[in-house]
Amino acid sequence: MENIKNKIKKIGIIGCGNIGTEIARAVDKGNINVEISGCYDISKQKYEQMLKKLKNIRPEFMQLEDVIKSCDLAIECATKEAVRNIFEIAIKYYRDIIFLSAGGVLDCQDLIEEAKTKMINIYIPSGAVVGIDGLDAAKYLGIKQVTLITRKPPEAFKGNKYLQQKNIDPNKINVETVVFDGTAKEAINDFPANINVAATLSIAGIGPEKTKVKIIIDPFIKTNIHEIIVEGDFGRFRTITENLPSPENPKTSYLTSLSTIVLIKKIVEPIHIGT
Repeated sequence: MENIKNKIKKIGIIGCGNIGTEIARAVDKGNINVEISGCYDISKQKYEQMLKKLKNIRPEFMQLEDVIKSCDLAIECATKEAVRNIFEIAIKYYRDIIFLSAGGVLDCQDLIEEAKTKMINIYIPSGAVVGIDGLDAAKYLGIKQVTLITRKPPEAFKGNKYLQQKNIDPNKINVETVVFDGTAKEAINDFPANINVAATLSIAGIGPEKTKVKIIIDPFIKTNIHEIIVEGDFGRFRTITENLPSPENPKTSYLTSLSTIVLIKKIVEPIHIGT
């Protein structure tokens, strides 16, 4: 029994919003064979709201560095702007880490190289799309083009500064409207709360400068739709993922939380299926 207990990983949750709460719920239900060593959020109120949704566990609130120090696997569910600080602390304590804010990882190439030299594992879940495994396989032979077309309902863009600067009110859009057409690098900067998929595709594929992104506001849909088109020496594939928004955060696809939970399960369990 002692040997089995020693194999249980301790995870630290950084960010107690929608995704962090879903991960904690999965642990609470016994769906992931891990313990939560600690949690942190810049807003302690979010942590307290998370606790109300748990029945069997009460993970401790800690300061950021203490959370990372106490765990085997840190899970970043915060923001793009928080990634570098979290990454630096994880490297300091030689902790493996899962990043949800893939856009922030793109700005930390120096830390990625340092993590490699220290044999620290960095994980980025597939998130709100399918097809990352195919993209990863295609990259081995050679990719010529990656295009992401994202469609979301108007409420998903509430408070977006890029649209405000362009004097575009999402709630006044009554026909399908392209509000962005450019590179993933530009999309990640202008739509940080909506287009994390573009960052994940960029890391898995040909980079943010070469990955093409089109963003569409569609008042007639209730789901978040991501279409990925990949062309290369292997041939061509196209995937469409139609996600329900998270019940508690319309800016986030529900599949993002599920993808992260399954990634944690893959890390701690002995059976691995897929690329």
